[in-house]
Amino acid sequence: MTPDFGAALTSLHHWATVGATALVVAVVVGLHYEVLQQLNRRMPHWRLPRHPRVLILIFCILATHIAEIWLFGLTTYALVRMPGIGGIIGAEPVQLLDAVYLSATTYSTLGYGDLVPTGPIRFLFGTEAIVGLVMMAWSASFAYLEMARYWKGDN
Repeated sequence: MTPDFGAALTSLHHWATVGATALVVAVVVGLHYEVLQQLNRRMPHWRLPRHPRVLILIFCILATHIAEIWLFGLTTYALVRMPGIGGIIGAEPVQLLDAVYLSATTYSTLGYGDLVPTGPIRFLFGTEAIVGLVMMAWSASFAYLEMARYWKGDN
């Protein structure tokens, strides 16, 4: 075991980052599941034509992704205020919208690179990129299934 690895295992900063990451991931996945579950239950009862129904679905999914980005951004904002967790190069001091912007570029895997996390908080961003990719794929497959259901025979 290298000294760096051993130090990481006993570092409260590392475990705080891992714990905060696990919590925000659980909340994001739970939120996503609940929104899609509610849409699945309620959409068949909407008395709307097919096209507006799908547009509302897409706006609901977009709003959910934006909420999830904000959850990661708020987590980032809270963590960078804790000494030893790390920081964000390019945004000193880190403002709330800096944290949300970095979250959006990470969640979407766009990653401009103008803001760069340092220290243990990097774990949050690596995890966020994977979660964002999975949530977007989940949304896309759900939207496809709904469109297939409501647009059958539509030219």
